[in-house]
Order: sequence, then structure tokens, then C-alpha cells
Amino acid sequence: MGAEQRRYPRYGVRLSVRYTNAEQFVNDYVENLSAGGLYISGANQLPLHSETDIFIELPGQGTWTVRAKSTFIIDEEAAAKSGRKPGAGFEIVTKPPGFDDALLGYLLRLGRRREHAVMVGEVPGIELIRDAGYRVIPLESEDEVAFALANDDAKIVGVIVPSSQVQTYRDRLGEKGKALVLAAASDDDVVDILARIDSLL
Repeated sequence: MGAEQRRYPRYGVRLSVRYTNAEQFVNDYVENLSAGGLYISGANQLPLHSETDIFIELPGQGTWTVRAKSTFIIDEEAAAKSGRKPGAGFEIVTKPPGFDDALLGYLLRLGRRREHAVMVGEVPGIELIRDAGYRVIPLESEDEVAFALANDDAKIVGVIVPSSQVQTYRDRLGEKGKALVLAAASDDDVVDILARIDSLL
């Protein structure tokens, strides 16, 4: 289905989900998420038009259980041809009170993130930044970073570097660098940095 035919904007994301079928719990990832439904990689083993409970964790918005019906399946062969991962598309049929507001809040934040970029050096947790929805740009030299930050169209909201490089980049970038250059030595550091960057959007 083309983007122009969709009722809702669709966002590419990686969220942890669990879905139930015949008393089985499976951990997988939502590949695409919209206000009307979701595509779950790996759910292609579920029968077409079957209903299942799906547990969705929306970062910053809590964990929710929705009831969804599979509306299409992409098997291994079709996935290979289309360059996608095998999985199933689901339409949400029942949801708890508050879910729509939580989903909308998450999608709005995700939409804002997609408009911004984060420069990232050799640090752990790069996938967490991509999964959060930010554009990830490889870290350049101090001069290149200064040039990129001078371009307002780049919308760079963070420069994440190993601790050993923080002072070098901050010195070169001046006052702006003090706020944007952040050190990461672990996944937990990246989670903290994402929360800090989110607050700037």
C-alpha cells in the first residue's frame, strides 16, 4: 500500500513487543507503527485474520495490551523479494483507555526525533539512538563538526563522543559545544543522553 493511500502516517521503529497465540509468548519487534495498526517482524507464523493480544512498550508512555487482528502476512519468499523482514500486519481492534493518547504522544515525539540528527563517535549504544528515531551521523573531525553545527538545516541536537574526546570537541565548538557534546561509555549513558536531548526538542 502506497503512503498516499494510508489513513495514518507510518513510522519505522523498533519497539519490544510480546504477542500471544495458543498460549505462547513471543518476543519480537514492531517494525512499523501507526495510529491504526502495526507490522511485527517475525509474526508471519500466526494465521491470517487471527486475533491476538499484543503487549507494546511505548518508551516514556508505559506498557499497554491491545487486541489486534492480522490483516496481511509477508512470508520468507515475499520478504526476500521486497527487501523486508518476514512478519505480519495487524489492525488494532480493541485497546485500553488512554492508549490512543499514549500512542499519539509517542508518535509526536518520534516525528520530532526524525527531524533531528545526532553525531555519534565510537561509543556503545549507537543502535539505541537509531531505535529512538534520530538520524545518526558518523562523528567527523572537530572542524567538520563545527561546520555542520553552523548549518541550521542539519538540525544536530547532540554530539556523542567517548569521554576521552569530550574536552577536545567542547574546546573547538565553544559555548555551543558545552551543551551539545556529551560523553557516553555505556548503554545507560546513552539512555540518559536521549532523555536529555528529548527535553530540548
